[in-house]
Amino acid sequence: MIHHFQLDVTRYPVRMRWFLGAVWLAILVKCALVWWAMIHWHVPFHPGWIVVPTLLFALLATGLWLGADDE
Repeated sequence: MIHHFQLDVTRYPVRMRWFLGAVWLAILVKCALVWWAMIHWHVPFHPGWIVVPTLLFALLATGLWLGADDE
C-alpha cells in the first residue's frame, strides 16, 4: 500500500501557513531555551529527554494536519 503525499498549497491559506511557521518558531525557541537552562543549571539528566519528544510530537501533529483529507 503506497500513499503519495502531495501538499496542496491552495488548500491552506497564507494565514494558516504563517500560523504554522510561527508555531514551529515558538517550538524551536522553547527547545533552545530548555536546552540552555538545563545545561546552565546543571540538571541531572540530558536535555534531549525533553527536546526530542517535543520535536517528535510536533512533527507528528504537523504531518497529521498536512496529510489529513477532507473526505
